[in-house]
Amino acid sequence: MKAEDIREVAVIGAGIMGEGIALSFAAAGLSVRLADQDRHILNNSLTRMGAHLKLLAEFGLLEDTPARVRSRIKTFLSSDPDRAVRGCTFIVECIPEILALKRELFSRLDDCDGGTILSSNTSSFTVSEISRGMRTPGRVVGTHFFMPAHIVPLVEVHRGKDTGNAVVETTRKLMLRIGKKPVLVGKEIPGFIVNRIQAAIAREANYLMEQGVVTPDDFDMAARSSYGFRLASLGPLAQADINGLDTVLRGNTHIYKSLCNATEPSPVIADKVKKGELGLKSGRGYYDYRGKSQEQITEEIERNLLKQLILFREREK
Repeated sequence: MKAEDIREVAVIGAGIMGEGIALSFAAAGLSVRLADQDRHILNNSLTRMGAHLKLLAEFGLLEDTPARVRSRIKTFLSSDPDRAVRGCTFIVECIPEILALKRELFSRLDDCDGGTILSSNTSSFTVSEISRGMRTPGRVVGTHFFMPAHIVPLVEVHRGKDTGNAVVETTRKLMLRIGKKPVLVGKEIPGFIVNRIQAAIAREANYLMEQGVVTPDDFDMAARSSYGFRLASLGPLAQADINGLDTVLRGNTHIYKSLCNATEPSPVIADKVKKGELGLKSGRGYYDYRGKSQEQITEEIERNLLKQLILFREREK
């Protein structure tokens, strides 16, 4: 099967990631079946997608009207998975990051049409872990999108030990077709590329807060106005070349010895979770979000990201 032959896709899981992925396919002209076990979650997802589409149109990032894009998305209850995925040639799993749940779902998808590619939006598990015990692991591939999935360009495409080369290549080309920037992960490793880097940054950030070196406000300002300011135009390795690798080596030799090397999550974040301070979803995390609705905060973030997306696309032409 070729990427250009894929006309209808299924997205299983209508949470924040699922809705963004469904929207990415629909905006590119594909028909989408969005499935979830909870009708309330599906309805909320459609409401949020309406807001996303309004913003995408405002920034000139839709080739069709919001109504036409929205019309390509049909919702289904995943209690009837056969009906939800029937006729689809590409399926994306977006259920919670719990290995047992993912294995159970893929064991059910094992029975769908043999030509269908089965992908997982897992953010940490390897494809081999998810597809273990399946009869058809060769058609399982990882497609790791990034929140918000309808805006952030990157998709990490990763394979299991049994994944077929044609499956990987078709998936890569499909991601290009929907306007994404696919990066192939060359080896199975938990967290892939970006989440490992993000985890390392978060570990050091929490350590610096534990040591009284910096506050959340100052850390985020430091990140946004320094390396974060450069990253969209200049990756860390290109920056190292500009700095001079001899200079980088001398600095790393001195700094690495003092970096946090903890192998367990920081007590800073563990304490917040224990107190129910989960971030935006609960109203408090590192910051206090009370006084503004989630919708207002999300819109502010997306407006900034959409400006970046326009610049990114111009630069990548």
